[in-house]
Amino acid sequence: MSDLPHAIFATLLAALLLSPVPGHAGRPLNVDDANVNEVGAGHLEVWYARQPGDARLWTVAPAYAPWQGIELGAAWAREQGSAINSTSLQSKIQLSTPHEGRWHHAAVLGLTHTRFQHGATRYATLIASREFPAGALHINLGASRTPGGPTLPALGLAWEQALGAATGHLEWLGQRQSKPLFGLGLRREVFKDLQLDGSLGRSGGSTLYSLGLKLQF
Repeated sequence: MSDLPHAIFATLLAALLLSPVPGHAGRPLNVDDANVNEVGAGHLEVWYARQPGDARLWTVAPAYAPWQGIELGAAWAREQGSAINSTSLQSKIQLSTPHEGRWHHAAVLGLTHTRFQHGATRYATLIASREFPAGALHINLGASRTPGGPTLPALGLAWEQALGAATGHLEWLGQRQSKPLFGLGLRREVFKDLQLDGSLGRSGGSTLYSLGLKLQF
């Protein structure tokens, strides 16, 4: 991280201490990677998931890169069978250029507002990714703060690897005051620019799952 200007890193670290839960990551991962869309390109992700506490959510999440190294994203989630929904807005900033065999870095800053909640949850994540001959490793260090609540640090680790026609992953995600999550997942391009993906995990004795689609544009 020696090529990262000290002033930028200090600013991002201060944002972490003030505010992430890791933000919305690329499907089907919960742990984010340090890549962003090419300038002028974007994607749309749609998925259904069972989350801790037996919450079942439908989520729609578009993202677009208007400038080189900067990706803007949003997510709308609605809990099945209830009026609870949430809206998230985030920016992802690439801090160093991806290069095989070397670490590259990114940062995510975002806000989530849930219906019936006063104020917004702030989150931020520092991301480090590295490509290896056998796959890729992603590390997330972040924190989040709900309105009037404490700052909750989080740590995430994920390994991605090509498995023939599909790409698989293993991940672990932990946050203070929450049960850790261990999961695995698969993604595959079924048509040009259209990805089918799914995940399966465990957290606090509960089985979690998700199934989704991703369209590149």
